[in-house]
Amino acid sequence: MQADPVDTSPQTLPSLRIDLSFSLIQLGNAILWSVNDGWLLYFYLPPEGKGQALVPLALYGVATSIARVANALIVAPIGYWSDHLHSRWGRRLPFMFSASLPLLVIFVLLWSPPVKGVSMVNLFYLGLMLVLFNVTQALVIIPLGALLPELAVLDKHRVRLTMWSSIFQFLGVVMASLAGPLIDRFGFTRMALIFAVFIFPLLYLPFLTLREQPGRQIDAKQRFGFLQSLQTTLKNRAFLILSLAGVCFWMATTFVMLVMPYIVTEICLLKVSDTIYFYVAGAFALLACYPAVNWLAGRFGKWSVFAGSLLASAVVMPGLMLIGPWFPVPLMVQGIIWVALQSIAMSGITMLPQAFAAEVTDHDEKTTGQRREGAYYSSWVLLGQLIGAVAALILPLLFVLGRSQSDLNGPLGVRLTGPIGGTLMLVSLLIFLKYPLRHLSVPKRDNWRRS
Repeated sequence: MQADPVDTSPQTLPSLRIDLSFSLIQLGNAILWSVNDGWLLYFYLPPEGKGQALVPLALYGVATSIARVANALIVAPIGYWSDHLHSRWGRRLPFMFSASLPLLVIFVLLWSPPVKGVSMVNLFYLGLMLVLFNVTQALVIIPLGALLPELAVLDKHRVRLTMWSSIFQFLGVVMASLAGPLIDRFGFTRMALIFAVFIFPLLYLPFLTLREQPGRQIDAKQRFGFLQSLQTTLKNRAFLILSLAGVCFWMATTFVMLVMPYIVTEICLLKVSDTIYFYVAGAFALLACYPAVNWLAGRFGKWSVFAGSLLASAVVMPGLMLIGPWFPVPLMVQGIIWVALQSIAMSGITMLPQAFAAEVTDHDEKTTGQRREGAYYSSWVLLGQLIGAVAALILPLLFVLGRSQSDLNGPLGVRLTGPIGGTLMLVSLLIFLKYPLRHLSVPKRDNWRRS
């Protein structure tokens, strides 16, 4: 049988260059948020005997939560501004170009608190730097996410682009795992500076390739006002279902990222530098699964694959409670097996949301007549920030139950993130069963047979 003529056109090679350019920016941002998520809490509140705390334990979550909430106030205006900007370079690229360098500078400053030891000055400094970091990152990732639906028009291309994007994101996780050895050798501040220098070309070289499609800018006479745009977005049922499900699975995955150093040092009784083995195992398990997810989504539909991934994660995550000396297997091996299984289960969750998001924005255009990707992607970024704030607030409270082997209860608080995360994945699945655009995710038999 002949292949689909769309896939064999001369545009295939340019689209691959676009996919890789888009993914390079994702790679740079993935390194930044992976290092922050994996080490910022550990830097400011190290385990007992592993370093000196820099902020009061009970106030760390409060400071980070306030910073995220403050940043949330600017996220929706950024999306709205991105939808309506008129420039010769398009709607999205000017934001990304202008914010990338400040983002790297602020990333380095996050790891340079002014006072040694526990201090309220450090707490205020941390809050301020997090506000600035999140705002500049939003100026990059909101327009970047809003570019995806116009860079990839067909659902098959969108799934492929999200595959490349996810691969590069988890290459970022692998690279971020080098933070442990770099910290051991150079310290936290120099570690951040090394990463910033490496990431700089990743954020700027793609501008040589990325171009926005003409005719996407909204005419001034047809624009919604800010409040009208927000109300229209919140009335989109597909958006609401996807977002509610996302709250649950994002919270669960955030827990895993934040507690990984504690799993390595407190449950598996290893050194900080050994964290790299866990990150690498998880990342390579994901990378191995992404081509399979791409094929399965084309064969059975992305909705079925995503729902299956949620169910598998709900089953695997509570396994964190089982890691311990009661098995005749080294703790390191047990931990790596759990990380690998969890990564396999979560492969659909980490890869496919961007394709669903593009589908939601297409549906919005049919009802409003406008391309308002920025309004939706800014809403999801806002949710991500709020989820991170809640996770940062909850984890220190869980640690009160025991976060160190020297505590009476041991690392119980770290272990509890497993069953809590599994429960969140199950709730996410129950919500996602009501996704109203499910029929759009079912592939036509003739299409996947030809391809």
